[in-house]
Amino acid sequence: MSVNANEQLKNISVREEHVPGAQSVRAWRRASQYLVITLLVLIPVTGLFRIDPMAGAFRLLDYQVWFSDIFIVMGFWLMVATGLIFMYSWAGSVFCGWICPQNTISEWANALTARLLGRRALMMDVTGLKMQVARRKDAWINKAMLGTAFLLVSMLFAIIPLLYFFSPDVIWSFLTFHPVASAENLLWIYSVCVLVVLVDASVMRHLVCKYMCIYRIWQHSFKTRDTLHIAYDESRSDHCLNCTYCEDSCFLDIDPRQTLVFDSCINCGDCVAACDHLHTKSKKMQGPGLLSFAFGESDKKSNLGSLLSRTKAATSVTFIGAVCFVIGVYTYQPYSLVVDRAELMQETSALDYRINIANKRYQPAEFRFVVEGLPASMFKLEHDVVTLESAERKDVMLHFSPDIGKGLHRLTVHAESDDGWKKSFKVVYFAQGN
Repeated sequence: MSVNANEQLKNISVREEHVPGAQSVRAWRRASQYLVITLLVLIPVTGLFRIDPMAGAFRLLDYQVWFSDIFIVMGFWLMVATGLIFMYSWAGSVFCGWICPQNTISEWANALTARLLGRRALMMDVTGLKMQVARRKDAWINKAMLGTAFLLVSMLFAIIPLLYFFSPDVIWSFLTFHPVASAENLLWIYSVCVLVVLVDASVMRHLVCKYMCIYRIWQHSFKTRDTLHIAYDESRSDHCLNCTYCEDSCFLDIDPRQTLVFDSCINCGDCVAACDHLHTKSKKMQGPGLLSFAFGESDKKSNLGSLLSRTKAATSVTFIGAVCFVIGVYTYQPYSLVVDRAELMQETSALDYRINIANKRYQPAEFRFVVEGLPASMFKLEHDVVTLESAERKDVMLHFSPDIGKGLHRLTVHAESDDGWKKSFKVVYFAQGN
């Protein structure tokens, strides 16, 4: 290419809106990945969110959220789903490169494999090609160290999902070989989690990103060229002659100079950092690197307007979800009262009803019961005061007298907690008589 042609290319502006700070992108991404893993541990440990498998409910702080709390559940998931749509539409696959824990483990496994077995050992794909260990690193000690590291990290990361189903004290009792009753079968669950993480770290890695991730498939419905992507400055393409530094830095085996709307790129920015680093060290190549993060194209009048036009429906659903969530929180009931027949329970008859009181708070609560509508001689209440130590439920038996008159009897069961909560449940009891 002639000098004049090169000069003309240099005068052509790049049709992208560039995002500054590319040189420090790798440090920021590492910080983001470590922060996400830290949050994944802190969220269940602090009780901010956990799943209570025994109660079949979610735990938010000191409160249980049942599926019957439909406004909270639906409002929350509507906001999460539309939040992902906004992320897809604006930042593309940033979640994959900056947040996804599976990708974090895969990158760590790649780096350790390259260090112990060589870079060619990373070449695993669905083509069936076997990894090639570097000759100078083909020693049993390297393979043993790699396998041991994979196992130890798998054992560590396998604890994280358990924290979302079991309290920290239960997990600790299991790890210290003093399991409590609720942790007796935890070994099998933990073993499955270790196996899943181990297979992912040692075999699957970024194959999950390329071929199996549902997140990436769903993203294709919302991603366009207006979302965040890698831009290439073709006006300085002469800097790329005989250079594949950016391509070598990509652990997903794509050419960053030819990214498409739908490809395996996860916006990690390693190629951007690599190109910037090369230009910084080189005396011949002046200016910033040829790769950068970019939103949209310069011929678009407003990329923000494009984003809003593509997310109108998501914006409406987000608003609806937020309203539902607020209504759910405002109308949330910390306790539950139900009265029904108990004849199917052991050692009961048609004369028995049960008063089921449930505490949805992980704090002690005391309840008092009063039955209204029948003479005191016509019924017997098992307990008129009940204390629940935590989030749990208890049955209080209500036994009707055999001498109660034949016909329909209308009564009301009142429950009142020590913190002022009140609830009434109306019952219609049909007595057949003697």
